[in-house]
Amino acid sequence: MSKITKTINICFCLALASLFACQEAPKNSAPTDKAAITDVVQNFYNWYPPAGIERIEYVDSEGEFSKLDMANVAAYHALMMKSGFLSQAYIDNDLAYLKQYEAIWATDKENNNEAPLSGYDYDRVYCGQDWDPKEYTTGTPKVDLLGTNQAKITVGASKLELVKENGKWLISKISCE
Repeated sequence: MSKITKTINICFCLALASLFACQEAPKNSAPTDKAAITDVVQNFYNWYPPAGIERIEYVDSEGEFSKLDMANVAAYHALMMKSGFLSQAYIDNDLAYLKQYEAIWATDKENNNEAPLSGYDYDRVYCGQDWDPKEYTTGTPKVDLLGTNQAKITVGASKLELVKENGKWLISKISCE
């Protein structure tokens, strides 16, 4: 290799090194993510009550014990997904919750005609029977980022988990623990 070729190669390597050294450091997206997460949660709670979705009846209490009407459960979940605030994981988690309690209703011979069903005596989105909507739709709740694509947030009595899918934060779980 000639001296000129070596010099050109060295200059090229130095130019590349200086180019990468001058690149802007990655920005911390945490404040932006926290604001986006808060917006998703607050907008979801603004959407939920007026949508009337909580009034969709998907429990069949005609037999010895109550059971899920799966066609109505699917209709309920389809409407929830239309909100644009939920991930498929939310639907999967909610269905698992409902199935868990359906098994309890069968085992304990619970019937909604006689008394409130286990796991069904409160609104699972608000985690209660009475709530102040402003608590869920205004303010700045504490957001815990778990890496770059997961977060947890508590609003009122509701504990929410969110995931970032295709650059958008979506609610993946609501629990009332």
